[in-house]
Order: sequence, then structure tokens, then C-alpha cells
Amino acid sequence: MKNIFLGILVLMFAISCSTQKVYVDYDRNQDFSLIKDYKLEFTENHINEFQLDRIQSILQEELQNKSLIYNENSENTIIIRPEEFITEEQNSHMGIGMGSGGRSFGTSISMGIPINSEKLNQHYLISINNAQNQLIWEGRLEVKTPINAQAKTIENNIRKGVQKLFKDFPPKQ
Repeated sequence: MKNIFLGILVLMFAISCSTQKVYVDYDRNQDFSLIKDYKLEFTENHINEFQLDRIQSILQEELQNKSLIYNENSENTIIIRPEEFITEEQNSHMGIGMGSGGRSFGTSISMGIPINSEKLNQHYLISINNAQNQLIWEGRLEVKTPINAQAKTIENNIRKGVQKLFKDFPPKQ
């Protein structure tokens, strides 16, 4: 019983440490089979060079898996608008419960101890423009990790997020 409780506690902690949220929209009339290569542009750089290098290499790796080739002379452009900020979150809960345990009936009230934690929030707006400079695909990636996370953890969270973001890319006609 003790091991089960410990396992659930560790799983809940691991899940609560980091999250990746993705949102995608695209032009339903675009033939994505015509997109074979791309070039990258960064705008409004609000993050450090390490994070820029991470997102660029992870994005290039994922797009290469989707058979898209990086080409500095491409007419198709992927524009990345990165943003990074720190938030402080308070994790506390209060609950009221009622129930019976056989012959008796009871109520209980529980309250959590407030725990403040700082989170590193990274948002990436990724837009794909075709050769005519028309927006054909746009995705938003939001990655949240503890402020004291190691670089490898941050990289893994970005990688998971990029994989989620491009899971259904190219979109089906």
C-alpha cells in the first residue's frame, strides 16, 4: 500500500512539473504537398541564445522527419516569434467531502498548504508562409517548466511540444 501511494505521488509530481500546450490552424485550401523546403526567420527575440538554438535545432529535426528540407534560399518561410517570462504559481487546494463507510456516515474538510513555485513559460508562435508570402499554417506552442529545471529537461519539454505541434503536419486535404 505504501509503495502504491509513493508511486502515485511521484507520478503526480512528474506530471505537474511541466506541460506543453499546442494550438494549430491552417489554410484548408493549401496543397501542402507543394511545400518541400523552408527557411527560418526569428522575430521579436525575447529569449536567450541558448533557447533560440534549442528551438531552431529541434524544429529543423522535426521538419526533416516530415521530409521538409532547410534551405536558406527557399521561398517558403517559417517565422518564429519566441517569448519567455516567469510566473509565480500558488498550488493549494481546499475540499469538502461526505460519505459513508458501511454503517456510519461522515463528513470531512481538507485544506492544502499553499506552495509557491516559479515557472518558466516559453511561448512560440510558429507561422508558415508560402512562396506568395501568404500565411498557410500557424501553430502556438506553450511550454511551462519549473524555474530551476536543468537545460536537458527544458530541451526535452520543447522537443515534446514541437512533436505535438507537428503531429498532424502536413494537414490532410
